[in-house]
This record gives sequence, C-alpha cells and structure tokens, in this order.
Amino acid sequence: MFSFLRKTALWILLTPLAFTFLGVVSNQTVLWANHDTFPVSINIAKAHQFADPDAITLPDGTVMLDSVHCIASSKTHLNLLADVLDFHDRYVSVGDLSLDLGEYLGTFMPFVWGALVIIKLKNQ
Repeated sequence: MFSFLRKTALWILLTPLAFTFLGVVSNQTVLWANHDTFPVSINIAKAHQFADPDAITLPDGTVMLDSVHCIASSKTHLNLLADVLDFHDRYVSVGDLSLDLGEYLGTFMPFVWGALVIIKLKNQ
C-alpha cells in the first residue's frame, strides 16, 4: 500500500486531509473531555475583554466566557490541547493550527500533485 502511495504521489493529496482530520480530532477530544466546554488559558483581567456580559460561573467554579469557552483551571482537562496560544486578537488551540495548516496546504497541493504526475508521465 505504501509503495502505491509513493508511486502515485497520492500522499501529497492526503497530507492536507490528515492535518484537517488531526485538528478536528484534537478539538473534539477537548470538547468531549470537558463536557462541551472549551478551556482558554487566559488571565482574569484579560478575560473581561472577551467575556460575554451575561457570563456565568458553573457550580464547580468554572468561569464561562461565552456559551462554549471557559477559563482553563485545574478542574478542566486537556488544557495543553485547548486554546493556549495568544495572538492578541484571538486565542487558538493546537487543533485550530492544524485545521489552518490543512486548509492552507489544500489550496496548492493538488497543483503540486498534478505537476509531479505530469513530470512522471513525461519521463516514461
């Protein structure tokens, strides 16, 4: 199977799909582990900029920023895969970066694959 992927260069077409799949799995795992909440590593002072005015605190002490995002704490799980990267205007997770990379690679990888197929056909 691997020789087939190597000979036909289909691995080039599968790379963006693999990054997209890994991003989806990462984000969904964090949501599943935290009972449909997504932790954000943010300090309390900065959280007031992003928080919904109607933000609530759950019975276990988790502070919600909106209907999905909450402030990461010792009670939340898989915080390393949650929104940990601060880009000043938004927080992103490892899964978000993987989704973005898959989308970026998906824009030009079919052209790279097509060029390699043409080169291989021409050299035969």
